[in-house]
This record gives sequence, structure tokens and C-alpha cells, in this order.
Amino acid sequence: MRPNDWFKLACRVLGMWQLVDTAGYTLSIFNMAAGFATVPERYSLPSYLVQAIGSFLVGIVLLLGAPVIADIFYPDSPSDETANKNSSDSNAPTI
Repeated sequence: MRPNDWFKLACRVLGMWQLVDTAGYTLSIFNMAAGFATVPERYSLPSYLVQAIGSFLVGIVLLLGAPVIADIFYPDSPSDETANKNSSDSNAPTI
């Protein structure tokens, strides 16, 4: 696998991690809204909501935007294409 492919995989894994993290925040919001848990003194219910929405959006961007993000950091260089052409020419017998 090329570095570009590894970077895409890492982005997608981190995106899934963010979505799992979002589920935890969503359950906390539900528990606080339903009265099953109390809101900690230093936090408020809207702060949990903002955190859940932000985590969800980061996860979606990482999952769906992995190819674009990887192409930004690991663009295909023209030297790779010329190296492949030269290697195929070297397999041909010389006269």
C-alpha cells in the first residue's frame, strides 16, 4: 500500500472513532434531559450538545473526505509515473 492509502485508512479509522465518541455524548445528553443524571456544575446541557454536534461533524468529514484529505497531504507526483514508464522500458530487450 502507498502512503496515500495508509493516510486514507487512518482518516477513516479516526472518523469512526469520532462517531463512537459522539454516541457517548448523545447518551449523556439523553440521560441529562430525561433526568436520569444531573448536569455537572462546571458544564451545561448545551455544552454537551455542542460537543456532540462538533464530534459528529468531524467524524463525517474524516470518513467522507478521506480521499480529498489524503490527496492534499500525499499528492501523486509525476516522478512516480515516469519511474513506472522507465521500469517497463527496462524490461524490454535491448538490440
